[in-house]
Amino acid sequence: MSVLSTLFANRANSDGTTPNWYQRITALNAFAVWMLIVLGGIVRVTESGTGCGASWPKCNGRWIPPLEFHPMVEWNHRLFAVLVGFLMLFTVLSTLLWFRKPRRLLVFALLAAVSYIAQAILGALTVIFEVGHGWVAAHMGNSMILMGSTILLALFARIGAVPISEKSGWLKWFAIATLIWTYIALFSGSAVIGEGADIACPAWPHCSDANILPQNYLQWVNFGHRLAVGVADILMLLLAIGVWRKRRGDRLVMSATHVLAIFYVSQVFIGAFTIWTKASPAMKGLHLAVAAATWAALVVLVTLIWVGEPQASKIKKGSKGLSRRVFSRVPEPVRAYFALMKPRIIPLLLVPTIAAMLIAAVQHPPQGSLLGLMFWTVLGGILATGGAHSINNFLDRDIDAKMRRTRNRPVVTGRVSPERALWFGIFLSILALVEMWVFVNPVAAVLAILGNLFYVFVYTAWLKRTTTQNIVIGGAAGAVPPLVGWAAVTGDVGLPAILFFAIIFFWTPAHFWSLALVRQEDYKAAGIPMLPVVKGQEATMNGILKYAVLLLLSTILPFLTHSLGYIYLVVAISLGLLLVIRAIQLKLHPEIALAWKVFKYSNIYLAMLYAAMVIDRLIALR
Repeated sequence: MSVLSTLFANRANSDGTTPNWYQRITALNAFAVWMLIVLGGIVRVTESGTGCGASWPKCNGRWIPPLEFHPMVEWNHRLFAVLVGFLMLFTVLSTLLWFRKPRRLLVFALLAAVSYIAQAILGALTVIFEVGHGWVAAHMGNSMILMGSTILLALFARIGAVPISEKSGWLKWFAIATLIWTYIALFSGSAVIGEGADIACPAWPHCSDANILPQNYLQWVNFGHRLAVGVADILMLLLAIGVWRKRRGDRLVMSATHVLAIFYVSQVFIGAFTIWTKASPAMKGLHLAVAAATWAALVVLVTLIWVGEPQASKIKKGSKGLSRRVFSRVPEPVRAYFALMKPRIIPLLLVPTIAAMLIAAVQHPPQGSLLGLMFWTVLGGILATGGAHSINNFLDRDIDAKMRRTRNRPVVTGRVSPERALWFGIFLSILALVEMWVFVNPVAAVLAILGNLFYVFVYTAWLKRTTTQNIVIGGAAGAVPPLVGWAAVTGDVGLPAILFFAIIFFWTPAHFWSLALVRQEDYKAAGIPMLPVVKGQEATMNGILKYAVLLLLSTILPFLTHSLGYIYLVVAISLGLLLVIRAIQLKLHPEIALAWKVFKYSNIYLAMLYAAMVIDRLIALR
């Protein structure tokens, strides 16, 4: 009896956390379920649901299907479902045997098992009896329950027995309401696919050019999904505001909110582009994949709102430690060369590139695949930017050693020699030019490499060390990405692209001078003539206000030239006025904390402005 007691004893730690192997297996299980949902979506959007006929679990009466597209798609989905089943069985048995406490683990493991069995039964019924669209929608709706239960099992395996939070009671219930309504919106999306109503309403956001509201059943199915998503949009926004007001001190809650925002905004754009591309299988599949990821992120956020903040030890062992442990397994030379590229900065430069491509594609649809073109353009942008940053590490190694925020860069610490950093940057730059010339077009390739050379020679080697206007003139390098994105789609540089260039050009000084106010001691130690170091804080704050006003005026130009419409204009003026107000507050109350707020808002400003550009063009699409 003692042997059995020892064998089946609960193996969770005293704080409710579990061993690393169990955390990994539950995380793998959740990821596998997401992949299964994605594969199921591919089956649906490629119309391969009947690829194996009415036989189940065999495919057209055979264990090995014929080498034809639809049977292979459906058969691979079923095969992966079986593999996920074995993984699910191992996860649930491990929970039953060794991790029955905290009780949440057992509850979510059993819920995952039940929902997986229900998913298999619904899938079999759909194939064998060729049931109606309602069963297909139920099959996809149940998949969201399966996804949520596996996500929660993995989450609590990591953070342990965290008690229910006593904070912000109304926010917790509002989060639950948002979760329930979002499930309804996702379920309505599965109904759209099940009924084949993907493009029943061919316009967006209204139903059609002839009618704002739907006129038949399929149009109401499609439009009803849009209305459900619209309500979910409002609830998500209000939830984010509530989190910011009540729980912004909880690091995990804020991180989950940011992840959810990224997925959800992407989902809205992809949904609109699904209509624009006449519901191509690729866009429909991507739409379903991001929808599942959005649902998972929302489940995590709502759960973290309900539970208290985990102890510091758990956080260190948990999400933050995970990324560091994963990255630490990468060989040191690879990590060092990757750090040369300054990977944290690259996404800030790619956002304008992608936005410009989407806007250009709405007005000038490319002949080939937009997703393929975006892939090659983004890859070229990463290579060109990474190459310029690597050469920057070589040129700035002397001043980097004197600044706190740069003293750990690879060349300074000796992880990469200066010569190798230089040659690595040259190699990436040449590779970017060749890749974009071949796979995008020569105009985009030349613009990308010109931005690279301007950053290296004009800004880094010359302006940065010689003038307080280094950021103003050198900001032209950071304003090149929208030119590249526009040229990638159209093959030339049109007026909208030039205006997008001007917006980033005028945005740069306010952005970097507010940071310079915060880091001015670093710049002084390195001998870099940043404006606050040479001319003082007052001159810098005046400069921030001046360029905030110029930025506001420049953002109106795309509307005046009919490049963008009223929706963009309202957002641009609202965002610009808020930046001007913050700059005035900084001038009246010259505090480092306010300068830091201006810097952080400038990041949000640019992202929201380009999002407004894309939304404006999508809504204007006919």
